This record gives sequence, structure tokens and C-alpha cells, in this order.
Amino acid sequence: MSIITFHTLNEKQRGDINQLITACNDYDKLKRLPVLEEDDNYYPELKSYYCFYEEEVLISALILYQPFPDEAEISAYTLPSHRRQGYFKSLYGKAVKELKKFHISIVVLVVENKSITGKACAEALKAKAGRADYLMSYEIKADRNYKEAFLKNFTVEQLTGNNLMEGIEVFRQIFEWEQEVVQEMLKLSLEDSNTQTFLLRSKEAAIGILSLHLGGTASIYGFGIRERYRGVGFGKALLVWAISALKDMGRHKVVLQVESESGEALQLYKTFGFTIVEQYDYHYKKI
Repeated sequence: MSIITFHTLNEKQRGDINQLITACNDYDKLKRLPVLEEDDNYYPELKSYYCFYEEEVLISALILYQPFPDEAEISAYTLPSHRRQGYFKSLYGKAVKELKKFHISIVVLVVENKSITGKACAEALKAKAGRADYLMSYEIKADRNYKEAFLKNFTVEQLTGNNLMEGIEVFRQIFEWEQEVVQEMLKLSLEDSNTQTFLLRSKEAAIGILSLHLGGTASIYGFGIRERYRGVGFGKALLVWAISALKDMGRHKVVLQVESESGEALQLYKTFGFTIVEQYDYHYKKI
């Protein structure tokens, strides 16, 4: 029995990890389903999956997700019958060695708020509690005409190679990320067949951005409006447009994550009809 690392999962390996996650969630009465998509990593060469197999049964797994150059998120699962036997510690040590190859200095443990074992693991690693995110869900109503709520003074266009630089600048202004990080992220989104990104325009100026991920349950992310255009309904307009587009695609449900401290965004989603499904806590540790 030893640790097996994967850069990309084949169908069996993906099925094994999903089966392990389901077994752990059922036992712990949790719901979080981490996305198994290594293509979103800032460093494409990074190995994302660390697995312990016992007689072809996956008993423990650690998943890395690296959206930023200097930090990586960790999600880990171990079968209840094999906990407290050092599997996570071994997987974590292997993952840290991989992260150091890319000079990544911070690991972020993503823990569902109700997870007793997750909190204990973060405490054992002496990771410091940071931000909290809410996972929110919305059931798209078949009998609602979302297009009735469209504002007349805006247009939406899909992000392509032709307007990529404009999209990068809008995203950078809204979220205040480094241009290099934004550029790499949006370039990857253009290459992902399950992702579509859109720019919101008013009087020809690009004032907002939003991405839809269409693999599995539809999700909204990277959603924001430039500061000078906030407070007049553009955020709601772009959200309604996205929900209407998903309805036209035959989708019935959409999810998104929002920081608990993002008061305006949280209120927008609640008013629209999104409900909080889960809270995820982020614990930070330097390596």
C-alpha cells in the first residue's frame, strides 16, 4: 500500500474519488462536492490528486486546487473505518512536497462548517481560520419570464479572443487581482468547453463580467460590476440575464459561492431567491 499521485484522472479514478467523497459525506452528514478539474490550476503541471489504495479500494484521497500562484486549496477524505491512522498526514506531506516545487507558500484547508473531523484536522495543522463562503442555490422557475426584468440600457456579449484584453481589465478592476493571474484564468476559461464568460456593457463601456460553468450542476462565478456602476441595478440585470440564459439551455438549478462578508452581493442573491445550502470555512497555513 502506497501513495499514488495523478495529474489527470481517468474514468475509474474519478469514479473512485467520487465514491469515496459520497461515502464520507453520508457518514458525516455533509454535502460538499469538490470539483475535480485540474485544468483550472494556475500551474498546469501541478499534480492535483493524492490517493491511498488498499486492494484496489480507495481509502483516502487529497485533492489540490490552485487558482492563485502562491496558494493552493486542499480538500481531503478518508473512509470512516480508516481514520486516525495517519493517512491524511502522509497524503498532506506528499502534497506539500509537490507544492514546494512550484514555490507555493500557503495551503488553504477548505472545511464544511459542520465537519467535526475537518475542524480537528485544521486545528492539528495549526491552520488559522480565515474567510467563510456560503454555497447558495436557486431553482430556475419554468413559469417565470425572466426577460421581463431586463434593463433596456445594457447588452451582454460573450468573451472571446477578440475582447479578452477588455475582459481582463474589467475583472482586474472589479476584484483587484494581479493582471497576470486574471489573464491566465480567463485564457483557461476560453479553452474550457464547459465554461462561458460574458461581459456586460452599458453605452458601449464594459462594466461587468460573469462566468457560467456548465459541467454538472450549473454554477455562476467571477461575477461583478465595476465600482462606479454599482447601486443602480446592473448587478441584478446581469444576474437575471444569466438565469434566463440557463433557462433557455434547459437548466433547472444554479449554484454559486459568495463570501459571508460580501454584504451587497449576499443581499442581492437572497432577494432574488437564492438560499444558503452550506457554509465553507477556509483555514490558512504557511508551508
